[in-house]
Amino acid sequence: FFFKSEEADGVSWRRRNTMKRVQEKVVLVAVVAAVCLAGCVTADAQEKVKGAFVHVHKDFDVFEGTVGKDMEFTVEIHNMGDGDAYNVDFFDDAIEKEDGKSFKLKEGSFKNHFDKIEAGDYVTFKQVIVPLAAGPLLLPSSVVTYTEDKSGGKKTSVIGSVDGFNVMTSTQANTKNLLAFGKYASFGFCKTLGDWVRFAAFAVVIGTIVVGKSAFSKTKKLNEARKRKAARKALGVDDIKDD
Repeated sequence: FFFKSEEADGVSWRRRNTMKRVQEKVVLVAVVAAVCLAGCVTADAQEKVKGAFVHVHKDFDVFEGTVGKDMEFTVEIHNMGDGDAYNVDFFDDAIEKEDGKSFKLKEGSFKNHFDKIEAGDYVTFKQVIVPLAAGPLLLPSSVVTYTEDKSGGKKTSVIGSVDGFNVMTSTQANTKNLLAFGKYASFGFCKTLGDWVRFAAFAVVIGTIVVGKSAFSKTKKLNEARKRKAARKALGVDDIKDD
């Protein structure tokens, strides 16, 4: 009777444990489905923006600058709506104020105009600047204005993101490049200037030990040669060889 009761309890526990695991899996599947559904709804909402919807951002070919070296930006103005955008004007007034101070504009302009950007289309143009001083370089937001009516009317303004860079001196840039090369040359052991200093100190110690050991070995050999020569001379071996 007792064995049957314990067996029944064991079966009941296994059933409850199995049901619990099944419930957990169902909950997990429901959560994943909800997340996917929310993503689809968001994507559909973004695709169905009514009228013109303009977005501006800058794409960079570098993420760190060097004093005196070109930094190239690609400005992209996208119309993400289902209507055309007209009288599109681009302004970089905040950046223009820094021209000749922290950097100089080498190519491109701080203003641009486009008569029309069709729905789903985009325009691009380049800016090239040359940093004049080392340190943080902040690029304030660009501004774009546009209308949904070809003849004009109410203008809509959009603001781009603020971007920042670190500008290095030529010496800092060269050091960084050498360290990057040294990282591969040392199989990843030397990643910083401090690592190379420690490596150089270790190499000097090892070199001193090797050179010292070699000098000691030569000195020992010379002393042994002198002792053998003195012994042969004491035995008259040298006199016999001379005869």
